Amino acid sequence: MGPGGERRTAGEAAARGPGGAQRPEIARPGRVRRGASGPQGLLLAAVAALALIPEVASAGPPVWCHRIRRGDTLFALARRYDTSVRELRRLNPLRRDSRLLAGRTLTLPALVELRRGRLGLAPEPLRARPGDVQHENLHADRLGLSRMRDLRMVERFVRAGLLVPVPEETRTYWVAGVPAALRVARPWTKRFIEQLARGFHELFGGRLKVTSLTRTAEVQRVLRARNINAAPARGRAPSAHLTGATVDISKSGLAGPAIAWLRHVLGRLAREHRVLHAIEEFREPHFHLMVFRHYPSFARTLASPILIGGC
Repeated sequence: MGPGGERRTAGEAAARGPGGAQRPEIARPGRVRRGASGPQGLLLAAVAALALIPEVASAGPPVWCHRIRRGDTLFALARRYDTSVRELRRLNPLRRDSRLLAGRTLTLPALVELRRGRLGLAPEPLRARPGDVQHENLHADRLGLSRMRDLRMVERFVRAGLLVPVPEETRTYWVAGVPAALRVARPWTKRFIEQLARGFHELFGGRLKVTSLTRTAEVQRVLRARNINAAPARGRAPSAHLTGATVDISKSGLAGPAIAWLRHVLGRLAREHRVLHAIEEFREPHFHLMVFRHYPSFARTLASPILIGGC
């Protein structure tokens, strides 16, 4: 049994080795009560006019995709997002007889505005909160994720396929300052890095910089000695980097729109989709991200990486 009472996979175990108010009266659409005049009459007329406006998507954080629900139709979605069925078909590979598959995503016209930098993303920073480290460890324990003690343990996990290599250089991201032996991550974390980086590259043309992946207990002890704010290597709340599920993505050199996009996307993935835990660091400017095992199920719903965090 793994920490938190969940059973480990055989591969993981082997790789570990030892150790009532009255309702207000509202005028019906198109009708104003007789005798109403002055401010009251204007108010009632305004309410009546609002009732005639077609339903559109509610105000809130910008979206550039729609996650299809059972019963959705292109006509209803076009009305909701103030567009046309023709435009939705143009943006998505849909034939006239195409069915909308629940769980999949549709690209919305707002994606054009996103590409042009006109969507107006202004999310709040993803600041750390008390209990963040404990939250990450609780999740790791529930999944039965092992913490890497040393390089030999890392090697065993790589051989078992529980950790996978992360390339040092790609077209959409690169890894900086991480020893070759530790350029590894959980498979779902690697999938997240690739998808986020592809979406970023498609929008901004640049690459993401990865500054930390898997760490061993010894590496974490050395880091803790240099930086008192770093999580410990052992105890009740060790660093989530020891699990191999965590990645740090640098903010250095990124322009304001790129950082705003990352905040928006990562915040939505954390709060609404619950596929990761995100903290934004400022002393050493980066995003600290623990990716959850079920991320690949979410990833498969995206028609394109650029839709990540868009709905």
